[in-house]
Amino acid sequence: MAKEDVADQQNEETMQADMDGDGPLTQEQIKEQLKGVIGVKVEDAGTLRKSLTISVPREHLTKEFDREYGDLITEAVVPGFRKGRAPRRLVEKRYGREVGEQVQTRMLSNAYLAAVEKEDLKVLGDPEVWAKPAGKDTGEELMEMTSALTNIDLPEEGDFSFRCEVEIKPEFKLPKLEGVEIEKPEITIEDSDVDEQIDRIRARRGTWAPVTDENAKVETDDLLICDIVLTADGKEYAKKENEQLAARPQFIEGVAVGDFGKKVEGTKVGDSVKIDVEMPDDHATEDLRGKKAELSVTVNDLKRLKLPPMDKDFLEAQGFESEKEFKNFVRERMESELDWEIRKGMRNQVRKYLLDETKIDLPEGLSSRQAARVASRRIVEMQRQGVPIAEIEKHIDELRTSAKEQAGAELKLYFILEAIAEEFDVDISEEELNSQIAQMAAMYGKRFDRMRDELSKDNGLMQMYLDLRDEKCIDKIIADGKIVEPKDDGGQSGGQKKAKKTKKAAAKSEKDDGDKPATKKKTTKKATKKTSKKKSS
Repeated sequence: MAKEDVADQQNEETMQADMDGDGPLTQEQIKEQLKGVIGVKVEDAGTLRKSLTISVPREHLTKEFDREYGDLITEAVVPGFRKGRAPRRLVEKRYGREVGEQVQTRMLSNAYLAAVEKEDLKVLGDPEVWAKPAGKDTGEELMEMTSALTNIDLPEEGDFSFRCEVEIKPEFKLPKLEGVEIEKPEITIEDSDVDEQIDRIRARRGTWAPVTDENAKVETDDLLICDIVLTADGKEYAKKENEQLAARPQFIEGVAVGDFGKKVEGTKVGDSVKIDVEMPDDHATEDLRGKKAELSVTVNDLKRLKLPPMDKDFLEAQGFESEKEFKNFVRERMESELDWEIRKGMRNQVRKYLLDETKIDLPEGLSSRQAARVASRRIVEMQRQGVPIAEIEKHIDELRTSAKEQAGAELKLYFILEAIAEEFDVDISEEELNSQIAQMAAMYGKRFDRMRDELSKDNGLMQMYLDLRDEKCIDKIIADGKIVEPKDDGGQSGGQKKAKKTKKAAAKSEKDDGDKPATKKKTTKKATKKTSKKKSS
């Protein structure tokens, strides 16, 4: 018998003895084993943010490979050998890549979980892992775990080490949750609110039409087909051709450009615009963090949204014979939903109370990741209200660029409501989640499974779960609170004064209710003014 065959036989016997004694390990068992052997170095990476360097000893990696091959050899089919009788070296040659990927995935995720438990870290969300992008001649970048798995390889020799960054939950004390005084707002509907709602309905049938006039200038919300170049310190970091950007606030190459619409407004096809930007401190490309950079945008083509006319065909498609009949129907529906608008106002008062009465230390510079969560949540809320997809797309960029300003209040509310959910033992069942998805599917004329699949992308289902959970918590505070009517105060309602403050706070956190399609924030503000005038007179 050759030396290689003897070695194979000895390896197989050792692995089989291990397997017979231990059996297949569960994920929890693997994690517990790792807690005892991994090395973890924790460093501050900012307020509520930690940097972790995690090292898995070579001996443990070898044991994992032995365990994996031990399972595989009994089932492996290798030409020239009976099932389960092929030597390990041939099994490694045939299945090495697949086994390596399986061990790598298990090591990366379980080593991270073990490190978090070992250091007793209360983390927020998933980690971001440092990895070098495949096919790029750049340094390491922070990536989501799923992306990092395809860009990190296990070493052939030595320990397996990797770096990641995590966000940490703060510690704080909840305010009083019973007997909170909440005013019941007064709301009415104005003609301008009806017109805005009708435009939203028309937008569902709107189309993007090319602007054929050679002298046409870019207007707000136009769609630009353009080339983009990002440079910093004389070096080109990104170059893209024929990208679609709307003439409004945009998120371009990882940086918020809040004045993008103003910068390109008035330009024509063929024009180029240069925009100075400051890269965020948590940009995915480490070399760009905190640097001043320049975006060059060249307009190649121009499109504009065209709303369908309020003609006979449009009205008949909506089920009406006249424009007056259609407007009356929209008004009646909006007025029938005032109860939901009132509930929204009350919920916003609770949110403001929680923000004002809870002290939490937050990072000075909130991460782009946190801002992205805010934008994602706002999008799901608009979907729950049945807002047309075209209008959601219109606001996505505005949400992404303004979300950083709202992320502070939103993140604070997230921590508070998560603690309240634990205090009240509040959860959302699968039936409640599916009920909301079914309502959304009906609004958009889609099948339930199609709607759920769409929400599954970009963490939409989790955002919906959080919305429903938070609303249930807030509704309990309202139920246990003290509801008061607006008070007359020298010709102006004291309740209206409070309502205005609540609306301002709500706008800051961009926390609209999403139970039913209802009037907009603007409706509430106008309604407050209108009611105030009536009482004054």
